[in-house]
Amino acid sequence: MKTIVIIAIAVSAFSSAASAGQSAGAFGSLLAAVPTAEATQAAPSAAAPAPAQPGLNLSSGLSDLTAAQAGALTGTARTAGFAVFELDGARMTSKPELLAYVSGTLGLPADMDNWDAMIDYLGDMSQFHHNSRVLIVIKNAGAIRRADPKLYSDLRDVAEDSCENASQWSRSTVTLKFAFVD
Repeated sequence: MKTIVIIAIAVSAFSSAASAGQSAGAFGSLLAAVPTAEATQAAPSAAAPAPAQPGLNLSSGLSDLTAAQAGALTGTARTAGFAVFELDGARMTSKPELLAYVSGTLGLPADMDNWDAMIDYLGDMSQFHHNSRVLIVIKNAGAIRRADPKLYSDLRDVAEDSCENASQWSRSTVTLKFAFVD
């Protein structure tokens, strides 16, 4: 029941912010309303303080979420009109695999062969999919990190640069966000 109420609040917050033309702020409202890890588990005891919410970084294009948080976020984002794409990190454990899989799964117009091309294409996702609000969820992100820590770091840098480019090129009318889920 808590999750349903939280999702309803998130949709309401998103609709209010979106009508004010604040797409990045609207995503922050969505993300802020996602249940925290402690909300999806048993309530913490009064003696132990609740843990901080790692990864809920609203100033960034990237967020690190639990599976429960990602599920709530994707459902809420879809309801709010975001184009939501899900990638499987287990299929992206080498750079060639990652580039080919991302290109095919996201329906990008050409095969990518380097990070710069990926940044450009991801930054233009709203054009390819005719939606100014795009959320890309990378499930099993830990599989990438375990297979190749540098590849994981590079992917996060590419995702962040893509978000910045989308915002700058569109003069802040496009919202591109990534959620990394272990």
